[in-house]
Amino acid sequence: MQIAREFTLALVTALSLTGAENPLAGLLAPNNLKKAQIEGVQVAPGPKPDSVVLRFAPGEMPGSLTVPVPETARDWTRYSLCFEFVSDSTIRWELQIRNRQGQAFTYRVQPFENVPVKAVIPNALLTREYTNNRQFRGYWLSNWGNHIDLREVESLVIRMAPNREVTLRLGPFALATGEVADEVLLARPVVDEFGQWIAAEWPGKVHSLEELKQAWSREDAELERAPKFPYSAHGGWAERRERATGFFHTARIEGRWWLVDPDGHLFWSAGMDCVRYRDLTRVKGREMLFARLPPGAGETADFYQANVRLRHGEEDFVARWKAAQVRRLKAWGFNTIGNWSDAALFERPEMPFVTNVRLGRSRKSWQGFPDVYADEFVRSAEEDAQSQCARFREEPRLIGYFIGNEPRWPYRNLIDSILRDAEPSATQDFVRRFLAQKGDHAAAREELMETLSRRYFQVVCSAIKKADPNHLILGIRWAGAAPDPVLRANDVFDVVSINIYRFEPPPELVQKLAQLTGRPVLIGEFHFGAAERGYAPSLVMVRDQTERGVAYQYYLEHAAAHPDIVGVHYFQMVDQPVTGRFDGENYNLGFLNQQDLPYREMVEFARSAHGRMYPIHAGSLAPTDRRARVR
Repeated sequence: MQIAREFTLALVTALSLTGAENPLAGLLAPNNLKKAQIEGVQVAPGPKPDSVVLRFAPGEMPGSLTVPVPETARDWTRYSLCFEFVSDSTIRWELQIRNRQGQAFTYRVQPFENVPVKAVIPNALLTREYTNNRQFRGYWLSNWGNHIDLREVESLVIRMAPNREVTLRLGPFALATGEVADEVLLARPVVDEFGQWIAAEWPGKVHSLEELKQAWSREDAELERAPKFPYSAHGGWAERRERATGFFHTARIEGRWWLVDPDGHLFWSAGMDCVRYRDLTRVKGREMLFARLPPGAGETADFYQANVRLRHGEEDFVARWKAAQVRRLKAWGFNTIGNWSDAALFERPEMPFVTNVRLGRSRKSWQGFPDVYADEFVRSAEEDAQSQCARFREEPRLIGYFIGNEPRWPYRNLIDSILRDAEPSATQDFVRRFLAQKGDHAAAREELMETLSRRYFQVVCSAIKKADPNHLILGIRWAGAAPDPVLRANDVFDVVSINIYRFEPPPELVQKLAQLTGRPVLIGEFHFGAAERGYAPSLVMVRDQTERGVAYQYYLEHAAAHPDIVGVHYFQMVDQPVTGRFDGENYNLGFLNQQDLPYREMVEFARSAHGRMYPIHAGSLAPTDRRARVR
């Protein structure tokens, strides 16, 4: 097979990772593999010494290879970890480091399809710095966890749960000191001039500019014929009207939470995140991946913007682009512009929208948590609110403000970080006094977390209400959940927001949020993707494009059926660049591809769901029972 020959040649010419200087030499050699635990994966010798070929079968349970680390290679505290691999799929696999204390540190490795690489996890990321999402030349890594003790590493675990058969060639591994660079071990381009994956074919793939223009014309004609949704002027439920205030507000009616639009119509928010035309991908250091770069490319390139500029022309481009997106979203049944969208959509807005604000600056910060008892924090919150919120004070189509997005501080030892900080601060003084009075034990620390969170949120909310008393405060968009003490403090917001990447919002979680806070719940992000067209399949993987549409309808309708949920916002409008956005994510998640063409399956199922969401939320119509297929 051609890719196997390319991989073998690349391994021969790449920097050798074996030898006496490498403590991990022999990790994947036959003698050490005899000690390995193998579950649900076929293991065969690789194309060179100290490497393997792993074949993972589809299934709900992951296959895994657990390899013991040699006694001479137990202390990783001064090393970087290097390994070579190539996968025939973009489905992520896990590399888990386990120590003798039973702790695990897990990297999710996100490969490009059939692109061999030498991967490097630098010592700083292994031992002290947070990886989060991190981009490299021919792959990216994800690890949001806290570090573990690497003085006694016991084993490495390779694990994957794909929805189709996947072959992963892996090794050799090495521990290296000094500067070690990651490499792409391939000498041919993988992305074409339109931003498409060269090696794959699919229905609708563009092969020329003429084909692309014809496809754009067909979509324009379809949008002209699209029937209109029977919404109110602001996208609300035309059939039901309550008290009007001129702005969006919340109301609990017959046991169900609703938003209410400025004219008094009941409103359930079906939103689209990231409606924008800028979408950069890194070029520097990996120029070999691109057959031809779009105009204006340098260290980065923007294939999507180049394509939409071809479509709309340079004259009055932003206005033309804006009009096209509004027309699309209304034709598809969306009624809200979601977070992270282009500011042009908020100027003389044609649809309701939400936006995020960044309020409260302080010299000190602990994983994003500010010095909330410092005078400068209170002062800067008011200044920031005045500059960011006052201009929207009289805007009826603004639903409200998010004040943060997926912060990590609730999970990263916040109290200890504050206490151990060598630099004094007002918040450190408060924490010390609090624990001295209450005692330093688990219950006191829970109360302290709620107190710190509530102080943070109250300062920000007071600043917003002073600058703009007319709009809702939608809170922080939590990543899946947050500790109970932090969640309880969310009762200072008008709405509790959370991002939930599952096949449906768990009813018990939503009910818990509503009970802890007494507030309605807004879901700020969800999505579905497939491992196709060179893309990674997103955080929630389904079989193909049809099943993405099925999954969208199921999620939205089951969210609408919950009495405490007032809306869901899909992440996001456009597929990410196939070679990754700023942090490496290269997900198939859009309603549009990078060539500015819609996924018809997503549009079809979304239109159906949006036409049913109001009676579903009112309790007069049952949600769909058709679930998406994963395999």
